[in-house]
Amino acid sequence: MNAGDAMPNGGTITIETCDVSIDGREDPRMALPAPGRYVLLAIRDDGVGMSVERKARIFEPFFTTKGPGEDTGLGLATVYGIVKRPAGHIFVDSTIGRGTSFRIYLPLVD
Repeated sequence: MNAGDAMPNGGTITIETCDVSIDGREDPRMALPAPGRYVLLAIRDDGVGMSVERKARIFEPFFTTKGPGEDTGLGLATVYGIVKRPAGHIFVDSTIGRGTSFRIYLPLVD
């Protein structure tokens, strides 16, 4: 829903899933979880993007940029809790005018 709201004139939302193995030899400048096997869920939009200040607060409970009665601000806070509970990781990249991407890594279980 947030991605759709971020594209008031339309756009594209891309959702991808795949298995990934992280061995610790990747570029240390990349935001990655600890070495291990994960299922990656990546969601990207080509919407308006977020400022650094807004991005820093998106997982705070009750933080919202919408008006009274439009949103509770619990959506991304709930996602954060669901991802972290099984030792998962969530990374967000956003650029004003270019969109936002979320990468969610959940530990792979045999």
